[in-house]
Amino acid sequence: MILKELNLISFGKFENKIFKLEEGLNIIYGENESGKTTIHNFIYGMFYGFLRPYAKKRYYLEEYERYKPWSRNEYMGILKLVKNGKEYRIERDFHKGELKVYDELTGEDITSKIDNGEKVKLHLPGVHFFDFNSIVYKNTISVSQLGNRVDLDLSKEVKDRLANISTSLDDEVSVKEAVAYLEDELKKIGTGKAYTKPYGKVLIQLEKLREKRKLVMEKQKEYNNTVDEINIIRKRIEHEEEELLGLKDLLVKAELLEKKRFYDEILDLQEQIKSLDKNIELLKPYSFLNLEDYTTGLKFAKDLEILDNQIESLRSKIDGLELRIKKDVLKEDGQIIKDIKVDELTEDVNSFNEMEDERNDLVLNSQQNRLEILNGEAKNLEERIKGLKIKGYAFLLFGAIALGLVLVNPLIGILLLAFTGLFIATRKTISKYSYELDKLMNNIKIIGVEEEKRKNRLYAIDEKQKGILHKYSCSSKVELNQLYEKVRLMQIKYSQDLEYINRLKSELEEAKNLLERKSGDRQYIKERLDEILYKNKSNTLEEFKEGLDKNKDYERLLLDREGKVEAIKRILGDTTLEELESILSEFDEDYFNIDKLDISHVKNQIKLKEESLSTLKSTWARLEGRINSLNDEIKYLADIEGEINRLEAEAKYYKDRINSIEIAKRTIEKISREIHNQFAPEINRQVSRIINLISKGKYGRVKVRDDLNMAVENPSTGEIIPIDSLSGGTVDQLYFALRFSITTSIKGASLPLILDDCFIQYDNHRLGNILKFIAEISKERQIILFTCHYREKQILDKLGLEYNFISLS
Repeated sequence: MILKELNLISFGKFENKIFKLEEGLNIIYGENESGKTTIHNFIYGMFYGFLRPYAKKRYYLEEYERYKPWSRNEYMGILKLVKNGKEYRIERDFHKGELKVYDELTGEDITSKIDNGEKVKLHLPGVHFFDFNSIVYKNTISVSQLGNRVDLDLSKEVKDRLANISTSLDDEVSVKEAVAYLEDELKKIGTGKAYTKPYGKVLIQLEKLREKRKLVMEKQKEYNNTVDEINIIRKRIEHEEEELLGLKDLLVKAELLEKKRFYDEILDLQEQIKSLDKNIELLKPYSFLNLEDYTTGLKFAKDLEILDNQIESLRSKIDGLELRIKKDVLKEDGQIIKDIKVDELTEDVNSFNEMEDERNDLVLNSQQNRLEILNGEAKNLEERIKGLKIKGYAFLLFGAIALGLVLVNPLIGILLLAFTGLFIATRKTISKYSYELDKLMNNIKIIGVEEEKRKNRLYAIDEKQKGILHKYSCSSKVELNQLYEKVRLMQIKYSQDLEYINRLKSELEEAKNLLERKSGDRQYIKERLDEILYKNKSNTLEEFKEGLDKNKDYERLLLDREGKVEAIKRILGDTTLEELESILSEFDEDYFNIDKLDISHVKNQIKLKEESLSTLKSTWARLEGRINSLNDEIKYLADIEGEINRLEAEAKYYKDRINSIEIAKRTIEKISREIHNQFAPEINRQVSRIINLISKGKYGRVKVRDDLNMAVENPSTGEIIPIDSLSGGTVDQLYFALRFSITTSIKGASLPLILDDCFIQYDNHRLGNILKFIAEISKERQIILFTCHYREKQILDKLGLEYNFISLS
């Protein structure tokens, strides 16, 4: 079997990346994080879909999420392979969970022919093409980085395969599945304590039926006792019914005596009603009087009394306020105190103070001293300029003389140059000083103007302040402030007096308004009281009260009459006086001439007798019901016996079935152990041969246990050494040899071998040996080696071995 092409359309970091593989040895080189493990897991995902093995539902391994592209919605790939001379194409959409397998030559869709998973019933190309599940795949032909050790589940799978090879050579027959089937059958049957399983259910049902049979036997005994009790109660009921008939006849006579008494009582009540009617007619004129009106009238009278007191008090208060206001009326204008207007004085004082502040600022900001300094500087500059001009004229004169002497002595030309230079320098200095003098004079002029304005403003302020002092006959600011403070205090006193008078006037106005409202309220209440007295035909409340007393007598007589009428109705009940007379007319006086019968006593005896009868009949009915109920229960006794017999037989069947399955399971497990003993020497020989080859004879004999754990024999001492005592590189060699031997034992040498950086713990010597071995076996099977080192390539080149090199860098 050969993997031909890996097309990572959208998987992990790869997008539309195709890798071509060849027969023999393929080296896929890439640095860390270049995607080697991604390609390795792509092969696994295409064959097994990242489904968790042995799961009953569709659960994905963590690799499913790890290689899902971040920036793309697609998550798919294509893998091409050749098996038995035929080329196949696997297409898988991981995102949608869809899989297609095609015959590459004909294009036929053969997905339906692909094997399903063991539990989830999904098409798994790995099971179809490799003929084993993902557990065996990851522990044999696929070796991940630092993953040479094998999983515990592999030992079960290997024993299953070896059992098939040693017996029928039929891969459809599985020791593991047979044992699993027997265990499943045991689980289905259950144990005596598994109450939800068939065997446990039968035992529970059997126990319940035996208990039920015991209860039914007790019910049969209860049924017989109940029948005897019913016969006794029936006789007692007949006797009680005869006594009840006699009591009812006595009750009829007692009721007639009571009706005669009621008749006589009604005639007496009718005479009393006639007397009441006469008195009611006399008091009828007072029937219209209303107690509620009288109560309201009393309230109005009380309110009038309160209002009269309040009105009298308000009038006294108004007189007092008017007197106080007349005494405290102000005679002077509050805004003019001693011929001085307060507002005008306040304004003048504020103006005086503001001008005083301004005058102080002007005095402080005087530039007279600076002006004198600047004038001194200007005079100094003028004298300097004048001196420089004299020097310049001198230099000019000396230069002219030197110019005339040059004709006599050329050396005097040097003096000419010197005088000329001094003249030019003097002119420049004069120009500089003249500029500074102009600037200084301009500043003097500006400051002089400002100083003149300041003096004028000071003079104006002095004149205005003198005017204010003269206006109020004050000689100084102190006298002006004293006058202002005195006037201000007088104004405050005036304001307080004015506020007091206004408060009195406001209080007077409120009192007058309240007096007007109270007078209106009194008039309204007086009118309402007069209306009530007029309505009830009374002149005064005292007269109204006397009428109400008679009204009460009238109401009392009406209630008395109504009570007697109700008494007659109550006595008659549903009958009439005429009917009562008709009933009594059938009997003469002698009939009623007997001792008085207590009707309630007779009724009580009847009630007790009826209750006794009711109790007896209830007991009888209850016992009848109990008999019916017991009869329903005991009639199934025969059925219960039959069901107990059936369940006992079923329980025996399950017990025998469990014993048979246990025997079969022990037999199969015994055969499985014998098969391991049969194949273990062959696997030991193969592992020993491979490890001897790649270790150059250092380790020649290896022991593989039933659980696929290993130990080696010390070639010198023959001592068995656990592999945990060996170096990491040696352990990796041992497990590589075990994987290779197992694969060869169960499937021959046709399957590819995929190795992902599994030799990183090998030194160069070990690596050379293992590469020689791999190159040798690559003649019979495809090898795909992922590596992050160049040393594999260098060693293969050094050994002159052929390989297909793919670089991811």
